[in-house]
Amino acid sequence: MTTTEERAYPSSADAGKPPRRPTSRLRRRLPYALAVLTLAAGFAIGHNTNNPAPPATASSPPIVTPQQINQALSATNGVPAVNDRGYSQLENGVQHSHAFELPMSAADRKLLSHQLTLAQQVAMKYPTLGDAERARLKRQGPFSPGLGLHVSGGIGNYVYMAGKGVMTDAQIEHPTSWIFDGTKPDSPVAGLFYGAVVPNPAGFAGPNDVWHQHKNICIVLGPGGSIDTPLGADRDVTNAQCSAVHGFLVKATGPLLHVWVVPGYEDSQGGFAHLNPAITCNDGTYHTINTSKIGERVTTCLDGTE
Repeated sequence: MTTTEERAYPSSADAGKPPRRPTSRLRRRLPYALAVLTLAAGFAIGHNTNNPAPPATASSPPIVTPQQINQALSATNGVPAVNDRGYSQLENGVQHSHAFELPMSAADRKLLSHQLTLAQQVAMKYPTLGDAERARLKRQGPFSPGLGLHVSGGIGNYVYMAGKGVMTDAQIEHPTSWIFDGTKPDSPVAGLFYGAVVPNPAGFAGPNDVWHQHKNICIVLGPGGSIDTPLGADRDVTNAQCSAVHGFLVKATGPLLHVWVVPGYEDSQGGFAHLNPAITCNDGTYHTINTSKIGERVTTCLDGTE
């Protein structure tokens, strides 16, 4: 696209990698821009990389621990209390965790167990990125540590939540995107990504699915249905800046949710956490390039190897 359009949508307010494991046709067409913005919102956006932490060394632990994350996030004056390998600099503070699980009723627990079992089956429909690509799913933005690579089946093939009730089986079976840990054909699936068109969606059973939102995303459509966000998100991006890269500006997404249900990718911050510390760059860190330099890169990793 060569012109810039400004859109507004509902808000949500109203190192090393783990072992790689070997591994309904309900459709509802929504306006084109709404589908694009939801596809574009769950991947590598909003990083702060002006002062990356030192690179990992051979003695670095295989994965950042919850204790390291908590120490780094509670540090003062922007100086991490530990070398968390860049994790605390991801996502401009969007990551969230409510620590201990909130209480649930027995009925909600039973329903959630069913929903997560179903979601895991849906995720394993494409055990590797190569499987997804053979099914004609397309990349939606670059790979990013903590977020992975999001791929989807194309505009109009998604079931978005239209009501206030909890998600139905059909909606769980039709995620907005699958999330992969890498950009190679054998990169394994790590989780799912869902989008909603109503504020404060009920989502999965119980109170523990924490939905997030992104603002000011400049979306550039790439070849074959891929999507890039060369200016990041949650920043003061202007129409002129977005137009200069031939994109269109989405002022705010609807509610978005990551679901980490694949064995080996259980998130230490919770199954619905925004970021997953199990997903790192190949050098074992979370260091990324400045989002203004992403362009058509398939990875935001500073080492550039993923």
